[in-house]
Amino acid sequence: MTQRIALIIPYFGKAPEWSDLYFETVRMNSSIDFHFFTDIHFGDSLPHNVHIHKLSFNGYVDHVNQFLDFDFRPPNAYKLCDLRPLFGYIHQDILEGYDFYGWTDMDILFGDIRKFYQDSILEKYDILSTHAHTISGHLAIIRNTHYHRTKFLKIYRWKEALLNPEFVGIDEHGIANAYLYSIWEKANYKYRLNIPKWFINAIRKYKARKMFLVEQYTTPFMNKPWIDDSVNSEQPDTWTYINGRISNCRDAEKEFIYLHFMNFKSSKWRHDGTKAPWEHLDRIVDCSTEDMKSGIVISPKGISVLSE
Repeated sequence: MTQRIALIIPYFGKAPEWSDLYFETVRMNSSIDFHFFTDIHFGDSLPHNVHIHKLSFNGYVDHVNQFLDFDFRPPNAYKLCDLRPLFGYIHQDILEGYDFYGWTDMDILFGDIRKFYQDSILEKYDILSTHAHTISGHLAIIRNTHYHRTKFLKIYRWKEALLNPEFVGIDEHGIANAYLYSIWEKANYKYRLNIPKWFINAIRKYKARKMFLVEQYTTPFMNKPWIDDSVNSEQPDTWTYINGRISNCRDAEKEFIYLHFMNFKSSKWRHDGTKAPWEHLDRIVDCSTEDMKSGIVISPKGISVLSE
């Protein structure tokens, strides 16, 4: 039987310019439900697998605070990313009946998620990440059990992280460490016990046995090596989406689970001093959802129709 998956996305403010393209890729992943908590009207023809929970940013924060014993008051919607490890706990009412839950972003075009996360993988693993070294913030899928819904309680100083007005990033390294760190590793770090590295790594490997941590190369222009070991701005900059399939100019035979626009649209996470090419564009999107059937291209010039 197909495992049911729900992805949770709080998103407030203004819809991104590519939202129609984004939702078309969501439509192509019809067996996965996307639950949006939002104050945005995204249109009247959303895919059937998109569920809109309409409320304001402050209304959402009030909802979150019903589940906390302190007052969480994020200064902006971006800070809500630090809440992701708590999603299973905060939103367990809408997750009833789902086998897995998770989170994702909107600066993405999805390929065929189920092609990468087949039932055989979902049956074997409890956590699925598109990074090999940590749990990914742009897409993570977690088994819907009480154990996993409350794992955030094991994140080191998680309350302090949420009370910090700045984004801390516990949706990646914080929750990953909650799963992977052992008492031996903590003691080794704290008391400098010089426990052999092979022993620490063996425990980590055992703790990760139910975690599908596989690098999917979704986010170009990072200092983490690409498939060909290139880094930063040397990584592939021209991508295509054709009727559900994502590829790029360099790894043409390889299909990708999604393309993450992060370093196209913002210079914040580019580590070599180069600027994000979309920052100076007046208009990023110059194509329609109909064009996605025959092909669109994502490049430093924006998103446009794929020419013959």
